[in-house]
Amino acid sequence: MGYFEDIKERDLVTTLKRLLQTGGYFFRDDGKIMAQHRLAWDSPWHHVRHHPLLDCHTWHQILFDGISMKLPKEQRFVPSGCQQCYKVVVRPKTLRQLFALLEVQKTLDRPSKCGIETREEVHALYGGYFYNIGLDAALDCYRTVRKAVDEHPLMGKDVGVIVKRSCTEMEHGVGPSDKWEITPRQLEIEGLLDTMMVKDDVDRKQPEAVLRYIHRKWIEFAYFVNDETYSDFTDGPLYPGYVTYHHLA
Repeated sequence: MGYFEDIKERDLVTTLKRLLQTGGYFFRDDGKIMAQHRLAWDSPWHHVRHHPLLDCHTWHQILFDGISMKLPKEQRFVPSGCQQCYKVVVRPKTLRQLFALLEVQKTLDRPSKCGIETREEVHALYGGYFYNIGLDAALDCYRTVRKAVDEHPLMGKDVGVIVKRSCTEMEHGVGPSDKWEITPRQLEIEGLLDTMMVKDDVDRKQPEAVLRYIHRKWIEFAYFVNDETYSDFTDGPLYPGYVTYHHLA
């Protein structure tokens, strides 16, 4: 292999160039690349607790979005760390149930989040996610969550609870999760990135101001999608009703 082909194979700076130029990442004096994380305030999600072993920012935004999805489909891969992530997903049907699920997540105190579903590829209005490393841990979590949902007076057995692997975008981009593999080339890329990146371990908790903003978005979203349980959280309609005239006919 020629020198150019060799450095091209191992050049991740080009991959990160846009992020470096826009200030998302920077080179430290020791040559390591570090993310300049900021709190994601404009989010549909109320994060109850983050999982300390999941580096979603690096794995999803850099390895998957930045590298894997730029490859031909037959060469795409799901990051190794993401392949170990299994989520217990809860599907509340109403805003009333979403707020009930939030209280359940706080009580269980597991790595989790919940909120409104604004992604076009997700066929649901609301969602709650519990994060686990490994299928066994996810199945144990499922049993706990399923019981809590079943016994809650505002949810019950009609609220769906499933176990899925990794992020929805990854299954759509690479294929069914039970067919995923870890390739030698993938491990080479991940290893090279590990030598370059420094993880930001700061746990940025959402401040009350941001949570108020997120909950307001939830209520306005419920009104928009004709979920009448929005009125549980208001003193009346969000907007005045129409003046109507059809009765004159």
